[in-house]
Amino acid sequence: MEQLFRNIKLLTNGKYTLPYCNCLLIEDEVNCLVDSSPPEEELIHLKGKTIDMIINSHGHSDHCSRNYAFPEAHVLLHPEEHERVESGEAYLHAYGFNHFPDNPLRPFYLEGVQYHSRAADGILSDGQVLSTGKIEFEVVHLPGHSIGHCGFLFPKEGFIFTADIHPEMKPFYAMVDSDVDDFILSIEKLLQLQPDILVAGHGNAVITKNISSKLAAYRDELFLREEKILKLLKAGKHTIEEIAAEAICFDGKFPEPRSIFFLHECIMDWKHLQRLERLGKVVCEDDKYYLVPGT
Repeated sequence: MEQLFRNIKLLTNGKYTLPYCNCLLIEDEVNCLVDSSPPEEELIHLKGKTIDMIINSHGHSDHCSRNYAFPEAHVLLHPEEHERVESGEAYLHAYGFNHFPDNPLRPFYLEGVQYHSRAADGILSDGQVLSTGKIEFEVVHLPGHSIGHCGFLFPKEGFIFTADIHPEMKPFYAMVDSDVDDFILSIEKLLQLQPDILVAGHGNAVITKNISSKLAAYRDELFLREEKILKLLKAGKHTIEEIAAEAICFDGKFPEPRSIFFLHECIMDWKHLQRLERLGKVVCEDDKYYLVPGT
């Protein structure tokens, strides 16, 4: 645990370990947890503590798996994310298991990510200002990673919590409702905000140097992936599965379990192909993708 600011602590182990995330603990007139899946060793800091409010950046289990452990808390979440925290089947659908139904790990996935259903009690919306007493922060809708993904701007303290937009990692957008164009716009929004401090949801949380250049490189990774997809199409790879086999979103090699990360790759490549269709660079015929002449 780190003391970020007066009344604000960071629950983190400094590593990227799933299904956990970096969380903010705000101790104020209203005790508030921003995301609720801290690493196991950080749970001791929540033991016996009353949590009045939980603010979830989005509905992925590595950010909200312990909502259920605080039944007294008022949980707020973007409305586009509500269904997936209420139903395991909706969660699997959001991750694309219905689009690629042969995945052998489907029956075990919810247990693996420590999924626990817990309905949200209210909604978050872009520009909404939340107060815990001394601390005020603003909801910043940052879709792309998922449709309802949000960050939280703390203007007095001079930092923004960006959850799963982490400029020192690689972009991830493996949901049926993920969108590459939205992701690009969300990164551009962060660039315009020019935060002095960025606090991310995984790994090394606190970033204070070269934030703009790191965000720009993070955005440009999306364009690099599209260039690779265009080259694969030119080389005769025409189905999502053929393109995904190249693991371009995982630097050419799938982590384990391979079948899960292959599914994630399929969804992310599909998201790029959808964007390339919108840009008029690609056409889809009978589930096969082809370059538009002149591309």
